[in-house]
Amino acid sequence: MKLSLFKKLAKKYSNLPLSKDIQDIDDFNKYQDALLNDKKCTDWVLKQQIKSAGLNPNKYCCLDMGYHLIEAKKTKRKTKINYDTIIITTKSKEFGIPIHDGGTSFIKINYCPWCGHKLK
Repeated sequence: MKLSLFKKLAKKYSNLPLSKDIQDIDDFNKYQDALLNDKKCTDWVLKQQIKSAGLNPNKYCCLDMGYHLIEAKKTKRKTKINYDTIIITTKSKEFGIPIHDGGTSFIKINYCPWCGHKLK
């Protein structure tokens, strides 16, 4: 699917909840297929989600890393532990996997779990 068509369909189908009759049409099926199977379309969606969270998608080694750091950003604004956070970044630019034991402990990682890129 062309990315321009996907963007138009994304506008149409991004407002949830969708009515049952909208989900049954051919365009919706094409949209879902592109969302799941077309890398250009999937990457565009990830970039939009990262940007809407206030993060810069170009700052990370891959879009998956940026996407998974969205939960970490949400956690910084809360006082409670966010158990949905699976990766964090520290002020000293380290990356890690949080240990959900009630504290701020984490296991430092040197490589991206998604793309294998060496982290700085």
